[in-house]
Amino acid sequence: LGRSRVCVCGDFNAVRSVEERRSVSGRPQSFDHLSFNRFIDDNNLVDLPLCGRKFTWFRGNGLSMNRLDRFLLSGEWCLTWPNCTQVARMRGLSDHCPLVLAENEEEWGPRPSRMLKCWKDVPGYNS
Repeated sequence: LGRSRVCVCGDFNAVRSVEERRSVSGRPQSFDHLSFNRFIDDNNLVDLPLCGRKFTWFRGNGLSMNRLDRFLLSGEWCLTWPNCTQVARMRGLSDHCPLVLAENEEEWGPRPSRMLKCWKDVPGYNS
């Protein structure tokens, strides 16, 4: 990928580790995460931590859940936007949670409070 700012996102239908897969079936876990990790490493991609929830896909019966969806970023992207995080939102009609790539704002301390003059006219405001 060279020195390009690259963002690859979607349903990769693979997990990076056995911890990203949960199933109540007694079947042994597969090793598909090895080739997926090799793809990420070979292309020097960064998999940001997921905020909001642990899994992004849920089977309809609730017996299986995985983290299949993600943003993979190049190092150049991370240098340009160093405060990015990926956030999983609430699932709607789909069996996948929507993901959002967000840039965290720097924390500059408490925000100043504001008061509108009209609030003083509200009965009981000064109490």
